[in-house]
Amino acid sequence: MLRASAHEAGDDVDLRAVTNRSDDPGIAAGRELLAFATALVRHEDADLHDARAALLDAAGPTAIVRASAVAGNFQMMNRLVDATGVPIGASLRAVAADLGLDG
Repeated sequence: MLRASAHEAGDDVDLRAVTNRSDDPGIAAGRELLAFATALVRHEDADLHDARAALLDAAGPTAIVRASAVAGNFQMMNRLVDATGVPIGASLRAVAADLGLDG
């Protein structure tokens, strides 16, 4: 879930959970979603199998489909932005700073 979407839905998401797994992301099945996203990025089949099973147990099959669609869409958008040289906006620089990724 994107930060803006969470805000609009009234959810209090803690993005620091992305870089610090001891933090609770603050959304339903948040830890399972983080594990699933991490496994997708790392391309580790065993980790992906385990993460998918945990997400299925925590949130059901629809969550896996939605999370997969979001991940695929993000990859596509990220590649387009990188390829075209779109500059990073101030709001994203602020998020990066919050996560300790600005250095």
